[in-house]
Amino acid sequence: MEAERALARTTDTALLATPESLVNEWLAHLHLMEDASPNTLATYERSLQIFVDWLRENGQGLVTPVTITEFRADLQARYAPQTVNLRLTAIRSFYRWSVETGRLPLSPAVGVKGVKRPKSRQHKRDRLTDEEMRRLLATCQAGGLVDIRDRAMLSLFAYCALREVEVVRANIGHLRTESERLMLDVVGKGRSEADEAVVIPLHQEGVIREWLALRLTFARHGTDDPLFISLSSRSRGSRLSLRGVRQIVKGRFRQAGVVGERKTVHSLRHTAITNAIRQGASPMQVRQMARHESFDTTLIYIHEAARVGDPAEDYISYGQAEGGVKP
Repeated sequence: MEAERALARTTDTALLATPESLVNEWLAHLHLMEDASPNTLATYERSLQIFVDWLRENGQGLVTPVTITEFRADLQARYAPQTVNLRLTAIRSFYRWSVETGRLPLSPAVGVKGVKRPKSRQHKRDRLTDEEMRRLLATCQAGGLVDIRDRAMLSLFAYCALREVEVVRANIGHLRTESERLMLDVVGKGRSEADEAVVIPLHQEGVIREWLALRLTFARHGTDDPLFISLSSRSRGSRLSLRGVRQIVKGRFRQAGVVGERKTVHSLRHTAITNAIRQGASPMQVRQMARHESFDTTLIYIHEAARVGDPAEDYISYGQAEGGVKP
């Protein structure tokens, strides 16, 4: 109990004594180390300020796990689970940084779980049609340096179901061969090192190798250097950020005439997984490609693909023509 009080007093000092300077240091750290977008930084700053204001309004002089749990409950009564969890993510990030920089011995946010969201068996992003995917890939046919880079990126999205962050984190050294197949080791969601791999389809190896050959002509091309880099004059040669990747893909969407608020960069991963299922890949093969931690996630894709592609309704027959169509 005494240790908890000591932690609380230290935490209170770290957060409330000079919040503005501490927050600025923390945001600068996020920008440098995690390549956060301006929107993310603004959201994190806003979230922490809301927490600080709540502490003051409620006369909370000590910050403990119980304090943060009470803050979570207050948010939960007013906001959607996604918003609550976003606020908690910012608080965890701030306290983790405080511990790592020696400002605190322990984080009071450790162990405070987020709010569970209602389970949904439908995705919030639409997949692209086959025609849309063909048109999207065709936008890179000109063959210039930017086109070759973008085609390689789109290939990993469309044929290997990579996530945005996995493309951003890909290094030159993550490409390797195994049993005469080109592989890419992936630094997955919530990981700091590559611990999974995707297999590059044989018909896409040339696309990846063409970009790799050009990538190796840049000054920095060691194994730990980024596979995908900016080609703009201002940041040429630097690792593409999440924001940069999104802008590139959205630009290609516009060129291809792909529209719809529910069609985003993540739609490419959604499309790849769904296409593999429809082309006959087994559930286990799909799970390995998608790198789903839970098989239940894979089953959601299988359920969605089968619901429209092979619905039970089509099997119903009463032994006669229905609506003029012979069953």
